[in-house]
Amino acid sequence: MRKWLIVYSTVTGNTKKVAEAMAEAAGVTAVDVKEAPSDVSGYDIVACGYWLWRGTADPRTQGYLKSLHDANVVLFSTHAAPDDSEHAQTSFARAAMLLGGNVNLIGTFGCRGQVSDAVLARRAKLPADDPHKQSDAWKGSMGHPDEKDIENAKKFVESVEHKMMLMDKFMAKM
Repeated sequence: MRKWLIVYSTVTGNTKKVAEAMAEAAGVTAVDVKEAPSDVSGYDIVACGYWLWRGTADPRTQGYLKSLHDANVVLFSTHAAPDDSEHAQTSFARAAMLLGGNVNLIGTFGCRGQVSDAVLARRAKLPADDPHKQSDAWKGSMGHPDEKDIENAKKFVESVEHKMMLMDKFMAKM
């Protein structure tokens, strides 16, 4: 197993659950972005997880992504939208654009996360035609991340390890 750094930002605990599952699979401890090291040169893979904020990483994570240089990076997120939604997929591109120089983006993992009661209460007060008003799609986020999401997060770590092994073999032939 390669040396992983797993960093997360969370408000409701959803992203922390996913980070801890990934950390278990990688044999490390997940670190809150507030305590994350600025020097990542001692790590083979930096996994950075966040909750979606306006279609990208939350502000604290944005700052951390900008500080990453010369690293293999994995992005992961939790969100209320369906995993295959354009909103969820586009968020990875927006977050990736924040990464510092010479970063190899290895992969992305996203899963639903239950929306907080406070957000639901605020959104319920919005006009009916507001695109941010609570939608039926949000109801699908209830109870997430669930056991399947957690298992998928662990499998994702395994898939990244496999991808890196294949990349090493390819580079050795070059």
